[in-house]
Amino acid sequence: MDSPVSISPPGNANERTSSAAGYEQWFSPGKFALLLALFIISLFPDVLFAGKSFMFRDFGLFTYPNAYFQRESFWRGEFPLWNPYNNCGIPFLAQWNTVCLYPLTLIYLLLPLTWGLTVFFLFHLFLAGFGMYRLAEFWTHHRLAAAVAGVAFVFNGMTLNCLMWSSNLAALAWMPWVILMVERAWVSGKNRGTVLAALAAAMQILAGAPEIIVFTWVVLFALWLGRLLQNKKHLAKIIFQTAAIVGLAALLSLPQILPFLDLLSHSERTSAYGTSVWAIPIWGWANLFVPLFHCYQSPLGVYFQPTQDWTSSYYPGIGALALALGTLLFVRNRRVWLLAALAIFGFLVALGDSGRVYPLLLKTFPPLGFMRYPIKFEFLTVFAVPLLAAFGVAQLRAAKTAGSSFTWKGMGLVSLVFTVIIVGILWHVHVHPFPNEFWPVVFKNGCARIALLAAIAGCLLLANTVRQARSQLLAGLLVLALLWVDAVTHAPRQNPTADSSIYQPGLAAQVVDPLPKLGESRAFMTRQSHDLVYGLMLTNAMSDFTGRRCALISDDNLLDDVPVADGFYSLYIREQHSLFYQFLYAPTNAFPAGLADFLGVGQVSDPQQILKWQTRPTHLPFYSLGMRPEFVEPSNMPALLLSPYFNPLDVVYLPGDARKELAHLTNAPGIVGRAHFAAQKIEIEVEASAPTLLVLSQTYYPAWQATVNGAPVKIWQADYAFQAVEIPAGISTVKWVYHDRRFYAGLFAAGFTLLGCLVVLARRQTSAA
Repeated sequence: MDSPVSISPPGNANERTSSAAGYEQWFSPGKFALLLALFIISLFPDVLFAGKSFMFRDFGLFTYPNAYFQRESFWRGEFPLWNPYNNCGIPFLAQWNTVCLYPLTLIYLLLPLTWGLTVFFLFHLFLAGFGMYRLAEFWTHHRLAAAVAGVAFVFNGMTLNCLMWSSNLAALAWMPWVILMVERAWVSGKNRGTVLAALAAAMQILAGAPEIIVFTWVVLFALWLGRLLQNKKHLAKIIFQTAAIVGLAALLSLPQILPFLDLLSHSERTSAYGTSVWAIPIWGWANLFVPLFHCYQSPLGVYFQPTQDWTSSYYPGIGALALALGTLLFVRNRRVWLLAALAIFGFLVALGDSGRVYPLLLKTFPPLGFMRYPIKFEFLTVFAVPLLAAFGVAQLRAAKTAGSSFTWKGMGLVSLVFTVIIVGILWHVHVHPFPNEFWPVVFKNGCARIALLAAIAGCLLLANTVRQARSQLLAGLLVLALLWVDAVTHAPRQNPTADSSIYQPGLAAQVVDPLPKLGESRAFMTRQSHDLVYGLMLTNAMSDFTGRRCALISDDNLLDDVPVADGFYSLYIREQHSLFYQFLYAPTNAFPAGLADFLGVGQVSDPQQILKWQTRPTHLPFYSLGMRPEFVEPSNMPALLLSPYFNPLDVVYLPGDARKELAHLTNAPGIVGRAHFAAQKIEIEVEASAPTLLVLSQTYYPAWQATVNGAPVKIWQADYAFQAVEIPAGISTVKWVYHDRRFYAGLFAAGFTLLGCLVVLARRQTSAA
């Protein structure tokens, strides 16, 4: 039987809280929003007011440079569909985690980027906490409990680690909102609720984190099944309404979904792509109690687990975890059971192969293999624990009512058990420390958790036993403040910062001379330099990031408009990715000079001197003309291209099915005149003595279209991963344009769907007036 805190929500929030204690009235939505904002500002004053910026790991290597590219495209008045600077050209918007179509990116598109991107991230921390507050209030009818859930959802190791990924944090921020709006739509049964739920779901989809979106709908599916079982009389209505929400959200998101699915079909990912790399180690449960257990400190001060580098922490907060366990042990409630199952399941899968659940899931649901890292299932735990804690706080408040089972004795028992566990973990570290694990640091870390747990439990007891409203309010505020302190102190800051000047364009020109330009040449980092830069971290944040920028590593080349042969993205074009990795990992004494010339590699890193670049005068521009076609099986092309005998000015390799149409072509002398390269348009003027081929060292992708003298021509997949078009004898103008039909079709469908949604909402407003 459900406990009193889990009854179906009545009409409105005022009615639900009318019987609450006086101090609980203080934790209204508006006041909690102010408190949450103060907590966030207090943690990050340097990035808001002191000219600092995040820079650690993927923030500086992926998020900021891609936001820069997106912003440049925005102010040019074009959709950033294609990135010509990385991986010899790669779809950009279709990556999804580049958040190109997410409406709230307007924050950093309109504001100065170094500050606007920070505001974007911190706003989504606020959105996450306030959304969790509203969801917990909807489920528990208790405002202090809702406030506990909101604070715990934002201030934990996993959420704070997401401050390096705009897509993950934005999708996580929308997770409680989507569940709340869908549940409200089920309760109201009205069209307005359906439309609002669909809009919230579409916002999360456009945010661009497929795993978190799937987790959100796993939760909703479980809630939906429960509602169907409880409301058999309204079975058809609930099914129809849910289908309408899903359908509307999908239609609103089509401009993103369709290009993504097309890119996925051409990418290197398959159902066998999943791996247990960076899974939580089998002993990782101890980090839920002692965050620095078996961790090492990186040069910039951030702690990591050995073999688990995806997140610097997944610590949920000792107070939230104790309340969650107490709720699980003592509260009999369907939602509690569901949340507990999600929390446990998420952690077990995050263990990867050692947890045994992940391999079984891959066998049962092969498509899960498209998701690379099982640790992402920990997001289910991060979502469930704060809500379980909220149910625990609400139940403690009702401890004197009939039927309550989670009492202060239960909370005391859980706290005692946690203390014993922490003491046991500390003893283990003292006796069996890991390499680079320092007993005094771990000891202080564990003792602080014991003290904070005792303080949180004491303040909760005080908030529910004293009679004075002022004392109750102070105790409730102390609970929230202690949850915040626990997150802030559980490890050194997870998000190092540096002066925002590190992102100023023009830095690469100081070390790379001549600087590669679009259409003319590319830079390439050798395997030796690549491993050195990735494996090296300096103790000074500014020097560390400046060095990475000068190395043009990952996507930092975008900040200086420098074309490179590699890049850092979730999805790559299958053939280009395969060829590049064979190129990258080629032994130094067998460097494929012919392929490097074809790719336009004009600058190559010096494997003997870090941040030094060597000029290669033999490189070609991005185009070549008049080669003899040779028809071979695509699977044989990489070996031919990597051969020391490959001469890109003499031969171009084409698939066998091109023989019928192109066999008549031979080497034909020609001249290339004007050549203009832009992000999504290329125009080249050529003069050929006979029909021949014009080859581009740009990645082949079906969205590219070409014309010769205004007439459409076929683009052939040449040299395994690149493009070629046939041109006639004489003077010709060849144009390439990137035109993604799926994107524009999705944009058309989404526009009409959004218009219909607005009409429904406007009618509701008119009738209300």
